[in-house]
Amino acid sequence: MNQIEVEVNQTIGQMSLEEYQLNCIRETIAYAKENAPFYCDLLANAPELKTLADLQKLPFTTHNDLRNSPYKLLCVSLTGVARIFSHFTTGTLGEPKKIFFSESDVDRIVRSMAAITANVIKGSGMEIPDTKIGIYLPNQGLPLSMAEMIARGARKIGADSYIGGCKDTTENQINEIIANRPQVIMGSAFRIWRITQVGREKHDLRKQGVKALFITSEYLSSTMRARLEKAWGATVYHHYGMTEPGFAIAIECESHNGFHYNESDLYFEVIDPETGEPVADGEEGELVFTSLHREAMPLIRYRTGDIASITRKPCPCGSELSRIGTMPKKIGLIYQLDTGEDIYSSLFDEALYELDDLVDYRLWLCRKNGLDHLHCRAEIIGADQFFSNRMIDQLKQIPAIANAIDSGQMNIPTVEITPRETLRRGGKGMKRKIVDIRDENEAEEIG
Repeated sequence: MNQIEVEVNQTIGQMSLEEYQLNCIRETIAYAKENAPFYCDLLANAPELKTLADLQKLPFTTHNDLRNSPYKLLCVSLTGVARIFSHFTTGTLGEPKKIFFSESDVDRIVRSMAAITANVIKGSGMEIPDTKIGIYLPNQGLPLSMAEMIARGARKIGADSYIGGCKDTTENQINEIIANRPQVIMGSAFRIWRITQVGREKHDLRKQGVKALFITSEYLSSTMRARLEKAWGATVYHHYGMTEPGFAIAIECESHNGFHYNESDLYFEVIDPETGEPVADGEEGELVFTSLHREAMPLIRYRTGDIASITRKPCPCGSELSRIGTMPKKIGLIYQLDTGEDIYSSLFDEALYELDDLVDYRLWLCRKNGLDHLHCRAEIIGADQFFSNRMIDQLKQIPAIANAIDSGQMNIPTVEITPRETLRRGGKGMKRKIVDIRDENEAEEIG
C-alpha cells in the first residue's frame, strides 16, 4: 500500500470513499456559497446533491474566473491569506490568475508533498532518514514558495533537503549536485533534462549516487525518461502538479502506470471538452476537479484545461485508488494546421528527444509563401554539422507534419542552431509551447 493510500484510509475512517467525498462536496458548496460572492451567485439555484453524479448538474469554474474575479472567490479575509500565487500558467493570456492559500491550506499542501515524497523514496528502495533531496524548482516570493513547501514536506517525514539555485548557470547547478550528493533530484522536466545533457559532457553522472529523479511541471516523453534513467542510473518518477489544486496532486508509484492522487482531498471528473458531458471510465477528456478541504479559495468543478483519462481499475502496485493517465496536451496549447490536423508540444517532445544531443528547442508556426511553416531553434551538445538535417528528418516523422508537407500545405521545416544557454527557460516562459504567429505578416525571419 503506497503512502497516499494510507493517507486516504486514515482520513475517511470507516466511511466508504464515495460517501466521504459526497459529504465533503456538500460541505464545500455550503461553505463557498456562504463566504464567496462568486459562488453565492453561481450556485444560487444549485440542486441538492444526492449522489456524486449530481455534481454534473453544477456549472464549471474556469481560468477566466481566477483572472477576472479572484477576490470574489475568496472565502476568508485578506488577513487570513498566507500566500497568493499570481502568475501566468500554460495557455494563460492577459491578466494573471490569482490563487489564494490560507495557513491551513499550506499545511495540507505540505502534508500532501510529504506523502508524495515518501512514495518516491520508498519506491526507489531507500530509507527516508538516509535520503537527501535536491530541489530545483522556483524559490521566488518567499515565504512559502513552491520550493520551500516541498522542503517542509521533506522535513516532515524526516528527510534532508536543500533548495538548488534555479537561476544559476547549468554548470553551477551540476557542481552543486556533485557537492551535495543528493539521492533524489527534483525539478521540472526541462531543467533536469538540461542539467543531465550538459552534465554528461564532463561527468559520469552514474557515479553521483542519485537513486531517483522526481520530475514535475511538464510532459515527460518516453524517450526523455529512458535517457534520464540511463544517464543517472536512477529511476524516474513523474509528478502531476498544478497551482490551482495546491501543487502536490499526484505521483507515479513503482509500477509507473499512471498518477495516484489523494481522493480524500480532491475529486476529479473527466469531461468532453466540447460538450462538458462526462466521458466513460478510462476515456480521454478534460480534467475537472473539486477541492474538498480548501479554506481560502475552494474551487468547485474547476476546468484544468489538461487532457487526460482516469481509470478506477486496481494498479499493479496493489493500490485501489483511482489513477490519472498521462497528460499529452493542454487545450489552450493545441494548434490546427491548414490540413485540419492538430499539433501540440508532446508530439514534438516524443520525436525530437530521440536525438540524444538535443538540449532544448523552441518552435514557431508561421506563414511562408502562403503556407504553414514550422521554424525550430535548437540548442545541442557537441557540434554536429548535420544536426539540422537530422532534426528536420525527425520533424517529418510526426504524422501531422508529414501529411501537411505531402499535401502541399506546409513547407519543409527549418532549423536554426543557437549558442549554448540561450534557450534556458524560467518565469512566464517556463513551460514549452508552440508560438503561433500565422496571423501576423508573412515571416521570412523569426524574431
